[in-house]
Amino acid sequence: MRGRILSAAVGVLTLVAAHPAAAQAPEPYRVGMTAAITGPFSAGYAPTYEAYRTYFKRVNEAGGINGHPVVITYEDDRGEPQRAAAAAKKLTDGALLLINASISPTYKPVMTEAEASKTPLLFGGGVCPREAFPPAAPLIFCTTSFGSKWDSRMALGFIKEQSGTKKVRVGFAAQDIPLSRIELEFAEQHARELGMDTIPVVVVPGAASDFTPFAQNLKDAGADWVFSWAPWGVEIGVFEALHRIGWKGNYILYGHQPAQDELTRLRAPNLHALTGNAMFIESLPIHAEITKLVQGQTNHPAHYMAEGWTSAMVLEAGLRKCGWPCTREKLAQALSSVSVDTRGLRGGPIEMTADNHYRRATYYKVYRWDAGKNAIVSVGGWSKLDIK
Repeated sequence: MRGRILSAAVGVLTLVAAHPAAAQAPEPYRVGMTAAITGPFSAGYAPTYEAYRTYFKRVNEAGGINGHPVVITYEDDRGEPQRAAAAAKKLTDGALLLINASISPTYKPVMTEAEASKTPLLFGGGVCPREAFPPAAPLIFCTTSFGSKWDSRMALGFIKEQSGTKKVRVGFAAQDIPLSRIELEFAEQHARELGMDTIPVVVVPGAASDFTPFAQNLKDAGADWVFSWAPWGVEIGVFEALHRIGWKGNYILYGHQPAQDELTRLRAPNLHALTGNAMFIESLPIHAEITKLVQGQTNHPAHYMAEGWTSAMVLEAGLRKCGWPCTREKLAQALSSVSVDTRGLRGGPIEMTADNHYRRATYYKVYRWDAGKNAIVSVGGWSKLDIK
């Protein structure tokens, strides 16, 4: 009897030893994200969080990357610098990479924590900081479609092209946050270099609910065009105020996630949305794929996902290139040489180099409402700017 029990016990041990994979799941790639998932700026940043969550759910269900799942820990910073600093400190403990999808005042504290821990930092939802542009900081990367100075160059080039030989007077609407003010101060200077008359930048406080005084200043100053580069609430708020007070000029803003909805709602032919992402009105195969995958998975519609989806594509490419085991240093090196086919979400690939952690070239389209077609249309095709 005792011999039979011993034999049975040995059989159990042999069975367990023969199937170690069943007893222990593969180690994951660990990543952290701090994002404005809730709060006053969530409309612009929560979609990035939702896109990442949906994208990597599919990746993991297909077997992960190099046989290992991707585990992303999310922290809601509400766009508040102190919350972002605390989130970054928590997330960098054990993470291969940190992602920021929040407003610019969170950048400095998050970058400080990333630098202290030598953790690569990927900006996947907010505007790209200068540290991602050539010559890039070793650990700072950015996939976002909008980038400081390049957006202004494109917007002002478009205004000049649309104006032909007519000399125009350009106004600027910024939000009272560092990156927005700095960008539009650069735009004002660049407009003068292009031979345009300019109006000093109008700065809108973040807490403003009535944009009429700022719109009135622009109208009274004789603006033929207004360029706004700010969080969406300010961009569209100033335009609507200008519209209400009877301004007849043209307005161009950066087309964040709500742009497709707002162009349709307002149906204003003088409102132009400059964007680095193809709007879902293009009905590309990748748009149909995203729409199907996010159905019932996100609070925001599919056409809000392009920014986060593209960023997740770049992270996946970096992790695959890093291999297993992957370290922070190896991942930073892998991201420094990725080349990602965006499948039409952008006008071309995202290619990073050792000294350029943004992309070798960036692409833009401008969309507006066409009253005759009763639809959103693109004003020309993709325009390309080389990043040097």
